[in-house]
Amino acid sequence: MSIIQLAGIALLTSVSVLLLRELKGGLAPTVRLAAAIFLFGAAILLYLPVIARIRTLFALAEGRELATPVLRAVGVALIAELSAMLCRDMGEGTVAEGVLLFGRMEILLLALPLVDELLRIAGELLQ
Repeated sequence: MSIIQLAGIALLTSVSVLLLRELKGGLAPTVRLAAAIFLFGAAILLYLPVIARIRTLFALAEGRELATPVLRAVGVALIAELSAMLCRDMGEGTVAEGVLLFGRMEILLLALPLVDELLRIAGELLQ
């Protein structure tokens, strides 16, 4: 699926949500949520070749065990951003910021093994 198709779907959804908000206000959030989930799924499918390439690069650099935290951190960032976007759409800016803060903290937690490895390598180089 290309960006033109995704942009068309997004614009069609936006117009549909505007019309539904005027006609049947209760259906607009449901359509918005369905569109967001669809677009997120399309982004994940687009991201799969990137994951394969990152794993290959880490394997070539003999750092396979380091690929997992990096890929998890990217996944956490995507999920946190999508959740925050949906919360903002529903008028819950404070909740959205809380989700983003939690996502950032989880990414920091995932980065700890990478920092340990980096310090170990730096220690070996200094000896």
